Amino acid sequence: MSPYLRTSITVALLFLASWVNGEAKTQKHLSKRVVDASSLKGKFLYGYQGFFRRPGQGNIHWTLSGSGGTTPGPSTPGDVQFDMFPAVEQYPQECLFPTNFILPSGAHASLFESNCTGVVDTHFRWMQENSIDGILVQRFYGQFNDESFLQLLQQIRTAAEKYGRAFAVEYDLSGVSSASFDGVVSELLDDYTNHIAPLVSSPAYLHHQGRPVIELWGFGINKSQLNAADCASIFHAIRSANPNPYVVLGVQWDWAYDRTNHPDYFNVYTQGDVIQPWSVGAYSDVASYEQKYRDNFVPDKALADQLGLGYAPSILAGSSSRNRDQGTTFGDRYNGTFYEAQLKHQLDMKPFFVFGSMFDEFPESTQVIATLTAWEIPRAPNPGFFGIDNGMDHNYYLQLAGRYAVRYHQLF
Repeated sequence: MSPYLRTSITVALLFLASWVNGEAKTQKHLSKRVVDASSLKGKFLYGYQGFFRRPGQGNIHWTLSGSGGTTPGPSTPGDVQFDMFPAVEQYPQECLFPTNFILPSGAHASLFESNCTGVVDTHFRWMQENSIDGILVQRFYGQFNDESFLQLLQQIRTAAEKYGRAFAVEYDLSGVSSASFDGVVSELLDDYTNHIAPLVSSPAYLHHQGRPVIELWGFGINKSQLNAADCASIFHAIRSANPNPYVVLGVQWDWAYDRTNHPDYFNVYTQGDVIQPWSVGAYSDVASYEQKYRDNFVPDKALADQLGLGYAPSILAGSSSRNRDQGTTFGDRYNGTFYEAQLKHQLDMKPFFVFGSMFDEFPESTQVIATLTAWEIPRAPNPGFFGIDNGMDHNYYLQLAGRYAVRYHQLF
């Protein structure tokens, strides 16, 4: 090799190294920025369940057991509610508990409890590291007075403020039924007034147009359970509450269909500020997603624009609920291509905000946080698990989302 060519290659390599280092520093700088919680527009958010508990603390959600007293393991296959195993090496030891599942190393696999300060802190640190703006934390009807969820709200506030992230509350109304609707509205208002309103003074609590953000999730998703009149009662009660909220409505993915087929529901949808169609179950691979994007999401975005509504359809890394539903097959994440196809179209569509479903939802395998690879999961565990691709970083899906979050932020 000639001295000239050697020098040219050296200069090129130094330039490349400098560029890569500069890009890394830019990414680090962007991820460290404090999120502007005064606006919902242009945010990249995730839904946050926070419902995992240790055995003996109630329904722990790692298992189906209502008592929560059963330690997950091969001897209780019908009780296990998750298909993918979390990677727990970054959580503090005091936030973990052992299971009876055995890892390839011979050690007992561990699970985490969500309402442990170290877990919440780790989750928000990951959000900061990957340019994720924050979360919409689930508030489940029927569990408003559960002390562990009240504790979780305070832990989330502390971590969001520490890491410069944002949060808001999402009321999950999947447990509300028109058949037993008496008292529902008063319970919601009582919770909003006594438990949520004190949080909105946090500099990390999401606001838009000077109003605290609240999501009401579940309108039109199960019409046989919750009728349109009761949806309207809930909406109007929360809309007129003090402090007056900016309302996101979580609705069925094919919400525009209701314009002609269920106009009573559609009328409720159009009274919110932002509409968030729920996409889990609407598509399962790249081809079906591309069809839904072309035939539904693009025209639905145009309809929302016409109606003066913000539009923020949910996206997901994948889903699987074989063990929870005692089925026979696992879902497939298609090596990340399924998620990336949706992330790419967020840049094309420019939704009001991006909603990832979900951050930590292991029972439906939609989680994006640290997950074991196929090589690392328990062997012959009964009922069985599947992992992310071998060689992937445990937080691969969160990192993938973070790269697109940076590009999404640049649209605003």
